[in-house]
Amino acid sequence: MSYTAHHKNLAAYAGDSPTRNVAVKRVSILWRAFDAFLNAMEKSRQKQTEREIANFVSSRTGRLTDELEREIERRFF
Repeated sequence: MSYTAHHKNLAAYAGDSPTRNVAVKRVSILWRAFDAFLNAMEKSRQKQTEREIANFVSSRTGRLTDELEREIERRFF
């Protein structure tokens, strides 16, 4: 019977090189920045949609009825 070691089993015996750690940290920082950017875009779009719905409701009767709710779903979603 033979055994092939998995790279995770060798982590305690052979550490990563310092240059690899720096590269991983840079990628991690870039990923966090990109994730923050995407979250900001999503929040901005959500706020814009909420403003448009508020303007739509106020331009109609000002009350949220079932018919108005269906119209909002049809228009915005």
